[in-house]
Amino acid sequence: MTAEEIGGRERVRQLFAHYRKERDGIRNSPEMGSICLICGSIHVVPKGGVRYQFICRDCGFAFFRYDCDVCGNTVDGRDPLNPGCAGCGRRICTCGACDCPTVCNHT
Repeated sequence: MTAEEIGGRERVRQLFAHYRKERDGIRNSPEMGSICLICGSIHVVPKGGVRYQFICRDCGFAFFRYDCDVCGNTVDGRDPLNPGCAGCGRRICTCGACDCPTVCNHT
């Protein structure tokens, strides 16, 4: 996404400032899929060879972001309500349907 597609540079700055301070809910902001939470850059691209992972071309910060296979909600590794599974590392959706805390049953 470009800054204009997100709503302009000021909107990018507002989103960055908000989620940098409070990460809860970042999964619910589609624009944040294109904004680095470390440096505020909009130069975020899919990381080659790693499914669901994105990387900032400016600072190198990488994160996971994808849709839950069960409920379709966005899962974002930067959101504290999407913690990583201790067994496999994949992020756990807020729906909890993947049962990651007890059984790693996803592909």
